[in-house]
Amino acid sequence: MFYRRLGALCGALAIGAALLAAPASADSKQPNPPQGVPPQQEAPAAPAAPASEGQPSNETAPGQEGAPTSEAKPGKGGKPKLATINTGPSKWQGRKLRHPRGGKYYPTVIRWANLVKMVMREKKIPRRFLKGILAQIQQESGGNPNAVNNWDINAARGTPSKGLLQVIAPTYRYHAKPGYRSLRYQTVPYTNLWAALEYVLDRYGKKKFKYWNRGYNQGY
Repeated sequence: MFYRRLGALCGALAIGAALLAAPASADSKQPNPPQGVPPQQEAPAAPAAPASEGQPSNETAPGQEGAPTSEAKPGKGGKPKLATINTGPSKWQGRKLRHPRGGKYYPTVIRWANLVKMVMREKKIPRRFLKGILAQIQQESGGNPNAVNNWDINAARGTPSKGLLQVIAPTYRYHAKPGYRSLRYQTVPYTNLWAALEYVLDRYGKKKFKYWNRGYNQGY
């Protein structure tokens, strides 16, 4: 009896040893990690693709620093900026001006002196004629840019004189600054002065300004 049990125990031990020595099955094998990637670590992220040409960036492009703006600024030597249709009345910045006949200009007239001076420079009219042109403005409109003459022969013909220098519609259109021939600009101070002075230069020449400088300010 003893030897039978001992024989059974030895048989069981032999079977167990055989099982332990058997190789593992194919299903129980772990896959090898991919080459170049350390075990238990994530692969590094791919590098960012380079930006394509023309793609906007936050850097300032060469040559763009200090790009000019549309704002007009005085040039060297303190020259005043050019006048535009938006230029309005302002305090006179030059020496004291007196009417050719003596006395002062109306406050409503002297406020246009800076604008008149800028238009004169644009049209190459000597500065010495400024006082005569201001005197003519005082005669024609009293410095009111919306003045309309409704009583003379031009008004009777349906083309009343308008603006600082009292220009009629046909004269304005013919002598207006290019790009401003529409009658909606007829009473705009800048374009009214521009057309009126162009008309004087074209018809009379600068000698007319000499008469104005002497105080001969009548219709023209």
